[in-house]
Amino acid sequence: MPIYVTLWRYTRDGLMDIGNTEKRFGAVKKIIEKQGGKLLQIYGLVGEYDVITVVEMPNKSALATAVFKICSSGRITAKTLSALPIEEFLSITKEI
Repeated sequence: MPIYVTLWRYTRDGLMDIGNTEKRFGAVKKIIEKQGGKLLQIYGLVGEYDVITVVEMPNKSALATAVFKICSSGRITAKTLSALPIEEFLSITKEI
């Protein structure tokens, strides 16, 4: 399954509601799973972004649906990148 890395940033509303972060993480996991995905890793960050997630999703449509649902609360914004397992990445680089 394709792997995606998403960098999340709290909005002003998200920061004002920071005390409910644990509850929101549970909701995020359910949204990802409902789209057929799996949350592989999640980390809190200190810096430009607040959270990073690594997920497996069946396809880009499932990913987009999950990200849009998560961001529709108005409490967080997202920047998503497609990720390749290092073996696949190295195989591609050898061909060049």
